[in-house]
Amino acid sequence: MLSTLLKKGERADYSSRDQEAQLAFYVLLWKRKGINLELFYNYWRDVHGPVFARLPAQYQYWQFHLAHNEGGMWPSTGDLVDASSVEENIDGIAELTFKTLEDRETWFKATTIFTDDQHNIFRKLIGYSTSPGNSITFKDGIENGDPNGHQGLEKYHCMIRKAEGVSVEDFRAYYKDQFAPALAKIDRVLKLRLHLFDEVDNTSPDTGEGGVSHSEPPELNYQAAIEIAFWNRLELELFFVSKEYQDLVSEQSKYARQIRPFPERSAYRKIGFKASP
Repeated sequence: MLSTLLKKGERADYSSRDQEAQLAFYVLLWKRKGINLELFYNYWRDVHGPVFARLPAQYQYWQFHLAHNEGGMWPSTGDLVDASSVEENIDGIAELTFKTLEDRETWFKATTIFTDDQHNIFRKLIGYSTSPGNSITFKDGIENGDPNGHQGLEKYHCMIRKAEGVSVEDFRAYYKDQFAPALAKIDRVLKLRLHLFDEVDNTSPDTGEGGVSHSEPPELNYQAAIEIAFWNRLELELFFVSKEYQDLVSEQSKYARQIRPFPERSAYRKIGFKASP
């Protein structure tokens, strides 16, 4: 009934369920070569995930299973949006949220037990942290907060690289105070969540422990990510041609160097059990 009302123009906002999640650890995942996608997703969801979700101190644990960014699905503003290279194409995202910095540190210390399991399905893991207040859900009209598969929505995870010559402070202020709030006000947007990543430490060598890489060249690092959803593809197309969107993205190339949208295949919040208390 509620979903029907929403489709008729009534609005509900469930973003408050993320308010206690003050910071995040956001992990880009590449499947191991030699295994197919079905095996990768099944193992990650049914074996690795349930155990991982039981680690202490985490507030939320999400798995996002993605399709590759092959171009043509998202209009470009200048040359900002393009297909990803073979090596850039990620297969999934694990997002973990925490209430405090202390909780995240407790969780990090407990993850050492997973080193031996990583090589079973991953060839590369790139983890990004956010500081308190830099992972924000501006809008969420999705009623089901515990997805368990494909949600029947048009949903993307857009990875963003900062433009050269723009300070980190100005980049974050633009996306947090201008771009994301304005994007969330556009009626056709069903969900909008923003992550502003802490700067990556590229001074430590990648040991490739367990055969899994944990770093990449600095030019391939991302500085932000946006999770955005629509009811369907038509709503997305109408959003793209709207004056509100066109006006908004006209300034984006001043702050962003590249945007890489990855379509979501499915999402999982309950991995064996509900991770949050």
